[in-house]
Amino acid sequence: MNHYSLASAPFNKLYQETIDQALIDCEKFFGIKLSQNLCLIYLNSRQQFDDVLGRKTLPFETGSSISNLIFMMAEEVFEQESNKKFSQESTVLTLRHEVCHKFFQRLAWTSQPTWLNEGTAIYLSGQLKKRNKIDKFSNFLLFESTNFIDGQNVYKESGFFVEKIIDLFGKEKFIEFLKSIRKNSGNQDVLKTFNQIYGLELNYDNINKL
Repeated sequence: MNHYSLASAPFNKLYQETIDQALIDCEKFFGIKLSQNLCLIYLNSRQQFDDVLGRKTLPFETGSSISNLIFMMAEEVFEQESNKKFSQESTVLTLRHEVCHKFFQRLAWTSQPTWLNEGTAIYLSGQLKKRNKIDKFSNFLLFESTNFIDGQNVYKESGFFVEKIIDLFGKEKFIEFLKSIRKNSGNQDVLKTFNQIYGLELNYDNINKL
């Protein structure tokens, strides 16, 4: 499949296969295709990561995407430029995560709210198996347009929220929800749309009772 190109690094068969399989999986889940081929680019320093994203990135951030470009911290500098040990398994999951973002944005016409975008990518990429289970939901709705607030992050709860509503209500209703947020102008509109589609007010008490 002609979905894969690579800059700043040698050809990597595993990563090509990972992206190709993620595209197949996401096409099946979202019911759409991407309009552009994806390009994987390795970054060789934390400063390059900061420059690409236009902000000071945190030590655990090793993957991101803009348009059809997926940026990953190069394996050769991974451990010195992040606070994590290099793991091929985690890198594969990160690649899948970034591909999922592209489909979310194409279907919903937006990358926000962040809690829904990140939660969908965490769920579909398979990253939930690497995260600690939570006892209750208490903060994911705070992350409307950012991934980090006062030492908290969107990643802890959002994937488990997406998993819960898909398990309980099905994929078709979730896709309907994503399509419906195209017309929304903010988090409050998204919450109203959730209420209309699921017949449930989206708040922590209700989600914890499900």
